[in-house]
Amino acid sequence: MKQALAILFPSLMQEKASSAAWAVKGRQRSQFHWERKFYHCLMGVVCFGLYAFAVTREQALWLLATVGGSFVFCDVVRFRFPKLNSLTLRVFGRVMRREELRSVSGNSFFILGLLTLVLFFPKPIVLLGTLFLAFGDPSAAIFGSLYGKHKLVGKKSVEGALANFFVVGLVTLVTALAYFRLPVDSAILLAVGGACISVVVELIPFPIDDNFTIPVGSAVLLTFFLGLFPLF
Repeated sequence: MKQALAILFPSLMQEKASSAAWAVKGRQRSQFHWERKFYHCLMGVVCFGLYAFAVTREQALWLLATVGGSFVFCDVVRFRFPKLNSLTLRVFGRVMRREELRSVSGNSFFILGLLTLVLFFPKPIVLLGTLFLAFGDPSAAIFGSLYGKHKLVGKKSVEGALANFFVVGLVTLVTALAYFRLPVDSAILLAVGGACISVVVELIPFPIDDNFTIPVGSAVLLTFFLGLFPLF
């Protein structure tokens, strides 16, 4: 249907791509983007569920390398092919920022982050790092945007950091008890430690997209934390 429309009404399809581009241009990194945060939260939860219950490490690596790698490749080369770039804007424009019109999107960094996690870290750390990205960053952004009055690091606020701590702490506690089957005292220790790690990593102003730095940075700190407190 879309191909037929493109043949019969090429200007209509170009207009859709153009309107999507203008919509993306209006979204700066400093502005809160509800749809983007919900999308990344949903993707994180889906990836957690797949790796926790459905796929093995080898299957996850294969999917990330093939399906995910294909997406990253298209994301990189889309700037050389206007039609591919227009398609990307029509499909993902609602969850893109202005700078992603001329650079690799957060989706690619998300895929690369997951690939790094699965490749180098054990399953519990992979799952926790994915949850920290899915819940920590959105909760910090939401509460920081709505209630943030006390700046902590750059434009990030104390209120956002506290929301990150409590949300990630609660999610980690539930995961530790229901999925990892840890004793209550161990689950509480993991929840507090994980929440602190999530806050620290989210506050550090890395020069790379946070869809990569949050899960990978969290995984590195979790490795040290679990080295001190071998809960698994």
